Amino acid sequence: MKIWFDADNGPHVLIMRPLAMELDRRGHEIRFTARDRTSTCELLDLYGFDYLKVGGSYGAGMSGKVKGTLGRAWSLTKAMRGEKAAVSFGHGSRALPIASRLLGVPTVTMYDYEWVDARLFNRFCRTILLPDSITLDRCGEAGISRAKARRYPGFKEELYLGGKDLDTTIPGDLGLDPDGISVLLRPPATTAHYHNPEAEIILDVILKRLAAMPGVQLVFLPRTPDQRELPVKAGIRRVIIPTKVYDGPSLVACMDMVLSGGGTMTREAAIMGVPSYSFFRGRSGMVDEALAASGRLTMIDTPEAVEGRLKVARKPGAVTQPDPAPLVGFICDAILDAAAGRQAR
Repeated sequence: MKIWFDADNGPHVLIMRPLAMELDRRGHEIRFTARDRTSTCELLDLYGFDYLKVGGSYGAGMSGKVKGTLGRAWSLTKAMRGEKAAVSFGHGSRALPIASRLLGVPTVTMYDYEWVDARLFNRFCRTILLPDSITLDRCGEAGISRAKARRYPGFKEELYLGGKDLDTTIPGDLGLDPDGISVLLRPPATTAHYHNPEAEIILDVILKRLAAMPGVQLVFLPRTPDQRELPVKAGIRRVIIPTKVYDGPSLVACMDMVLSGGGTMTREAAIMGVPSYSFFRGRSGMVDEALAASGRLTMIDTPEAVEGRLKVARKPGAVTQPDPAPLVGFICDAILDAAAGRQAR
């Protein structure tokens, strides 16, 4: 059957790649659509996927996001009319469920931060996939339909962190000194609906702490143009801003520590055993809570916590890579169940 994947954001490509490969191995045809933002298309090119480019960045504010979502949903509907997809799959893509409903295609969504507004997914999706660290009680508290929720074992990052060789050429390509301390840092998403300005205050303290540490070489991944100069203004002498897209897990694996104001990168590091720090100040999610409780992720929730919790040092050992096969199989089965009209279980 034909299965429609919609990559709405760059990290979604990493999630979808092993699923697409497994479904292809099972004899199904994968059709990709992609939203042209945050390296989504570049990653699809990197991994050799054909795709239809549909939509790009939305306007600012809630009105811009609503208008952009509805406009992209209509564009997806036109692009996929006549394709006869049996099922669609996205990771939190809001345009996809609307377009799928208009086309009469059952749709599956997957996400791992429970505090997003679930009403659209509850209304239009056949299945909502969530990690089992998010309890059914929390689903109810967050407004997620328990009838449509299907919880998968582990963490979504386990889909793609194992089962492949890591790219060991990245440190040389970035010009990293093997004797230095390599720090990967991504600032908070200041335009996101969940952004809390406290994260920017914590970021400023972190940058000043890194500037005071000898041997630090910072690989900085700004989200917006105005963030590019922040490390230099803080006094960090060695700052590298990559000029091309790298395989994310390989980039994380070659670092001594990872810090981020939110997003998947800190969870990737935590699962691979790279010292990981999150200064996300939105509402706490159960995935990060689970990783923090296990000692794999350190939460920095106040500017004062930077001094005591941030340990700037070489990473203690080699990275670990989980076996992706069980989770890949679980998610692929869930997608095929939705195509066959079976409800979440």
